[in-house]
Amino acid sequence: MNARDIRLVEVVSANPHISSADLSSAFDISERTLRTYVRRINEELDGIARVHRHRGGGYSLLVDDVEAWESWLEANRRDGVRATPSTPAERVSYLVNDLVMRRSWITLDDLSEMLYVSKSALSNDLHEVERRLAQFNLALEKRPRYGLRVSGTEMSRRLCLAAGAMEANEGVNRKVGDADAFPLADADGSKDFNQIAACVDAVLVESDFHINPVAHQNLLVHISIALLRIEEGCYVPMPEDRLEAIGQTHEFEVAHSIACKIGERLGIELPGEEVAYIAIHLAGKQTLYDEGEDSRNIVISDEVWSVVTEMLESVWAAFRFDFRNDLELRMNLARHIVPLSVRLRYNMSLKNPLLSDIRSRYPLAWSMATCSCEEIEDHWGGPLSDDEIAYIALAFALALERTRGETPRKNVLVVCASGAGSARLLEYRCRKEFGEYIDTISTCDVLHLDEADFSHVDYVFTTVPINRALPVPVREVSHFFDASEVEGVRQLLRSGDKTDLIGRYFDRDLFFTHLDCSTKEEVLNVLCDAASARGVDASFKELVFKREEAAATSFGNSVAMPHPLEVASAQTFVTVGLLDRPVAWDGAQCPVSAVFLIAFSRGRGRDADRELDNFFGILADLFLDEGAIQRLVREQTWDTLIDVLGTVA
Repeated sequence: MNARDIRLVEVVSANPHISSADLSSAFDISERTLRTYVRRINEELDGIARVHRHRGGGYSLLVDDVEAWESWLEANRRDGVRATPSTPAERVSYLVNDLVMRRSWITLDDLSEMLYVSKSALSNDLHEVERRLAQFNLALEKRPRYGLRVSGTEMSRRLCLAAGAMEANEGVNRKVGDADAFPLADADGSKDFNQIAACVDAVLVESDFHINPVAHQNLLVHISIALLRIEEGCYVPMPEDRLEAIGQTHEFEVAHSIACKIGERLGIELPGEEVAYIAIHLAGKQTLYDEGEDSRNIVISDEVWSVVTEMLESVWAAFRFDFRNDLELRMNLARHIVPLSVRLRYNMSLKNPLLSDIRSRYPLAWSMATCSCEEIEDHWGGPLSDDEIAYIALAFALALERTRGETPRKNVLVVCASGAGSARLLEYRCRKEFGEYIDTISTCDVLHLDEADFSHVDYVFTTVPINRALPVPVREVSHFFDASEVEGVRQLLRSGDKTDLIGRYFDRDLFFTHLDCSTKEEVLNVLCDAASARGVDASFKELVFKREEAAATSFGNSVAMPHPLEVASAQTFVTVGLLDRPVAWDGAQCPVSAVFLIAFSRGRGRDADRELDNFFGILADLFLDEGAIQRLVREQTWDTLIDVLGTVA
C-alpha cells in the first residue's frame, strides 16, 4: 500500500464520520477518485479493516481483526512509512511534497487540521518549507482568504519532488526502485518503479549507455515523478528550438527508446517535450567514474576545456601544485564537467555516496576542489553542492596518488668505523636490497664525516653511533641488514621519514592552547597574526578570510583546516590553535575545537609536492582519528600533538 493510501486510512481512523467533501478536499481529489481510493484500500485490508461509507456520505474505519490490524500498523512503522508526520522535520517534508503537487490554493486552517498541529507550529514549519522551495526556484504564494500555493515552473516542481523522494530513501535498506519506498507512488500501484526500471534497464543495455548505480536510481525517481505529473495533466514546456537541439543528441535517441518501452508497458504516451526531459536527465546523470572507458557519449567543447584550464590555474595559484600539464587530470575533469554543466543548467542534483569519506580522507584534494570549483560556479552558476565538489575532489586525489607513485631515487651516504672494506660491503648490500630506490651511494668513515658534502645527500646509513646533529635524517643499521631492518629502510626510501615531515611543518612557537575565542573570526585573527611572524605576505590574513567566504574548511570531528585563497608564504608551515569551548565554523552544525591553519610555500619542485602530499596523508589520518583529536583537545600540550601525529604517521 502506498503512502497516500496509508495516510487516508489514518485520517479516517482519527476522524470518524468525516464527510466525503472534507476527505476529498484534504487529498485534493474528486469524490469519485476518493471512492476509487477507498475501494482499493478495502481490497488491501480485506479481513483486517475497512473504510466504511455511511449512508449519509461520511466515512469511518471499522476494524474486523484487532490483532491483525495492530500487526499491520506495526509493519508500516517498521518499514518507515508514516501517514501523518509527527515531527517538525517530517511535517516540512510532507508539506513540501503536498504543496508542490497541488495546483489549487489551501488555507492554513485546512493544513492545520490535516496535520493535527496548531497554526503557530505550522507557521514555523512553513519558514523551512520556503527555504527548501527556494533551492529549486519555487516560491510560496500567500493570499488573504485564498491561502497558500506554490508557484514556479513544472521542471522546478519535479526536481523538488525528486530531491524529496531521494532524501526520504537515504539510509533505508531497500532499493529506490521498490514501489513502497517511493512516497509519491501512483494511485493504482501498478505503474511502480519496478516496471519503469525494467523499461529503462532494457534500453540502457541495448544502447550500451552507461550511468552509475546512484544516478540510475535518481533517473528512475525523475521518470516516475514525470509519469505521475503527466497523469495530473502537468507537462514540461520546452521552446521549439531547444527541443530541436536536444532531438539531435544521442541521449534523445536513448530517451525515445525508453519512452516507447514505457508506452508499451504502462500505456502512457510521452510527448516530445517529455522525451527531451528524459534526455536532459540522461545527459546529466553521468560522472567521471561511470562505466564505459570509451566515453563515446562525451563531447568536450572549447568552453569546457577553457574552464578546466582556469581550474588548474587556480590550484596553482592557491597551492603551488602544478597540474597544468597533467593531461589525464585535464581529461578526467573535462569528461566530468560536460554532464555537470547540464545539471547546473537545469538545477539538477546528483548524490555522491562517497562524500563523507572523500571529505575526511583527502583534505588536500578537497581543498583543491573547493578552490577550483569557483571557476565552474562563475561560468555556469552555483553554488555547487558538497556532493558535486566531492566528485571533483576525487579527480584531484587520483592525480595526487599518481605523483605519489613516482618515487624519486635517493642519494645515500654510508658511514662505517672499520674502514673502506666494511663500507663497500654495506654499499653492496644497499644496492642489492634497495637498488630501485637509490641513485648514488657514497661512503666515508666516521672520522672524516666533517668533510662530507651533504648538499646532495638524502639519508645517512651508519653502523656506528653519530653523536652530533647532521642536516639529513640518520638511520643506524647493522653491516648485513636483518629482515626487520630491510623492511624499515625500504619504507624509508619509498615514503620518506614521516617523523621528519612532522618536524618540518610544525613549530612549538606556532602551537596555541586554550584559546579564549567565541567565533571563527576571532580564532583566525589570532592564528593569522601568529603566522605573520613567519614572513608571510601582508595579504595573508585577507586571503585566509576570502577562502572562508568562498568555501567550507571544516572536516568534521571538531577539526578545521583554513588556508589562504592564494599562495602567500615563502615556506609551508602549520599554525595550530586549540580551544576549550568549540566555536561554530561553517554553520551551527560544524563545531570546531582544533584548528590547523596551513600556509603553502611558493616555488616547490615535484619532490617537495610529493613530500607535502605525504604530510597531508598524515593530517588526514589525524583528522579521522576521533580518539586522537579528543585527546589533543583535552590535554592541549605540544608533546601530545607530536605523539598523536607520530602515532598516525
